[in-house]
Amino acid sequence: MTNAVLDRESLPQAILRIVNTDKVHFQEKNGEIRITPLREGSGLLGLGAGLNFSTERFNEMKREDKSKEKEQLGE
Repeated sequence: MTNAVLDRESLPQAILRIVNTDKVHFQEKNGEIRITPLREGSGLLGLGAGLNFSTERFNEMKREDKSKEKEQLGE
């Protein structure tokens, strides 16, 4: 995992150094931005086509989402 504080102007260079795919999935929700590299041929169909998600990664993301929702609700 890479963590850094960047100026807006340095975002393109920093992202291009980390992402090594031609396409990315860009998601903004409640001010949080998530960029996921897309790799061809994941074997998924429908809305998941082109995403390189494993079941483990999907479950991890769902746990993170639930944890953030609980924090926002003050639980």
